Amino acid sequence: MTERDYKRDAIRILFILEAGKKANTDPELVERYPFVFVGEKRLQGMDFWVRYPDYLALELLEQFQKSGDSGKLDIARAIYDGEEPSLRTIPMLRKHFGAYEPLDTALAILECRGLVRPQRRKTAVGYTHFFHLPTKASEFCEMVSSEFSVLDWYRDRATLVADVVGSRLGKELKTVQHARREYHDTEILDYIPTITEWVKNKLDELDRK
Repeated sequence: MTERDYKRDAIRILFILEAGKKANTDPELVERYPFVFVGEKRLQGMDFWVRYPDYLALELLEQFQKSGDSGKLDIARAIYDGEEPSLRTIPMLRKHFGAYEPLDTALAILECRGLVRPQRRKTAVGYTHFFHLPTKASEFCEMVSSEFSVLDWYRDRATLVADVVGSRLGKELKTVQHARREYHDTEILDYIPTITEWVKNKLDELDRK
């Protein structure tokens, strides 16, 4: 079995946090951490679309059919032209609320380097996770992209996923992802299967129109 590359996991997560961040309004933290990413479920949902190019392509097709934006269709086609479903998929476990990956190790790597400050706060309906980001997180991402071009794909994909997600919260992302039977019906603690052939057939169908 191939040894898990936790450093690459950490960089992928940092790219996602950077792509989905917003201005920090916490008066106690804003000086040191001017940006924040809100929501563990949102992070998990975005990570799922980075790790499963076929499900991302499906969401792009759904958005194309709703909006008529041909750019969405072009990106979905490019995902398949680049054989990403076979080359880029990183399997993710199904847990009670959907796709899940323990983030502790990746976050610990980032936190010990001062690139993120995780925080869990109690709210009226439970707990919310905040991932506070310093300016040097962005600088680190730029450095990684310039020195290790092999990691550019993760930066670009995180940016694309953030655009696809928009302002949606984690619960909304999970609802969208659960709508696909293969995802929803996966047994707890089994890996979520790909839907590569189904999406490819959908793309071929659209090409014939």
